[in-house]
Amino acid sequence: MNDQSGHGRVLTAAAALFFVVGVVVFAWNIPLPLIAYSPGPVSDAAEAVVVDGTELFLPEGELMMLTIAGQDLNIFEALVAAMDPTVDVLARQAVRRPDESDEAYRRRNLQLMDDSTATAITVALSHLDVSNIDPSVFITGYAADTPAGSVLEIGDQIVELDGVEITATEDLAEAMEDNAPGDTVAVEVERGSESMSFDIELAAFDEEPERPFIGIFVRSLPYWIDVDPGIVGGPSAGLMYSLAIIEVLAEGDLTSGHVIAGTGTVDTEGNVGAIGGVRQKVVAAEAAGAEYMLVPSSNYEAALTAPRGSMELVPVATVEDALAFFEGLG
Repeated sequence: MNDQSGHGRVLTAAAALFFVVGVVVFAWNIPLPLIAYSPGPVSDAAEAVVVDGTELFLPEGELMMLTIAGQDLNIFEALVAAMDPTVDVLARQAVRRPDESDEAYRRRNLQLMDDSTATAITVALSHLDVSNIDPSVFITGYAADTPAGSVLEIGDQIVELDGVEITATEDLAEAMEDNAPGDTVAVEVERGSESMSFDIELAAFDEEPERPFIGIFVRSLPYWIDVDPGIVGGPSAGLMYSLAIIEVLAEGDLTSGHVIAGTGTVDTEGNVGAIGGVRQKVVAAEAAGAEYMLVPSSNYEAALTAPRGSMELVPVATVEDALAFFEGLG
């Protein structure tokens, strides 16, 4: 009788254990509609600036570009995240669009970064003395699945199209006004120190099938300027990339040898906008050794709540505010 009772207890305990393990495994594999923000990698924004055709002035200090890491959560990870003062937990709908896949989310953030770096170049050039330099037309991108994309490269300077000199983006449309989709045009470019010529078949706009285009995106610049953010996405590096471009192209040293981090979107007028994950970026900046951190004015109060030691937070509403701060460093 005792043996049977003991055997029954063993079976009951085993069943209970099996049930608990099953619940744990089930719960572990069911994501909650939550995302955790934690401090992400830090990089030097000046090192991401790519320039060809003019002298560079590299800083003695550093301009740190900050990121955050986002992670989907199950119930156990959510409990751990809730107890970590450096992590913020947000509703997934505050970050992702409804039914947005991981790949769509990744592509959207990379496009936001592309737009942000293009704006950063515009803002930086408005603060640099380039009025005595005649601009050139550079390729900044190309449409997928077009003949041009197989031979032309980002950074190529367009010199001529069918014998017509190209000195402004408007010249391209004028040079093609007598062509139709399917026609072939001769495009001469400068790639580094080498001149190259290609015969390229013109494509057609989806919305206007009778209108020809080469299949490239172009921009007038005094010399080639680009930003290579790597795999980082989103718009929040706009401020630091604007400052980094100014830093490497203007004589002197904005940093005055200091290590300065920062974050914030930027528009074409130089206004600095709010970003997500500011508390995590404060933690990342101080861990990386920053002495100062530039913070959008609209994020300043939230930034003050992040765990922090001696690093000073500097609120800025515009790129001009940031430049004024640098002038006072000494």
